Amino acid sequence: MAARRSKEEIIKELEAKIQKLRDQASVKKEVKITKESLGIAEVISAIEQAAEQNNISVAEVIKVVSRIKRTGLQIENSVRKSQD
Repeated sequence: MAARRSKEEIIKELEAKIQKLRDQASVKKEVKITKESLGIAEVISAIEQAAEQNNISVAEVIKVVSRIKRTGLQIENSVRKSQD
């Protein structure tokens, strides 16, 4: 028969599980995609083609795609400072 665990032992065990879950949730997954990755060359080509056909910049195409796909990506236009 299994020995009964005390409330303190159960609490410690559950706290350890909670901490483990928190640690796993806080670790961000790193995306490792390069321009040699499968499909990336086609994506770049399609973005450049869309920009050319619509007479806009590549950055504008990316902004529009992120809005359409509702990615949550927020791109802010940077204000260029003069170099006086």
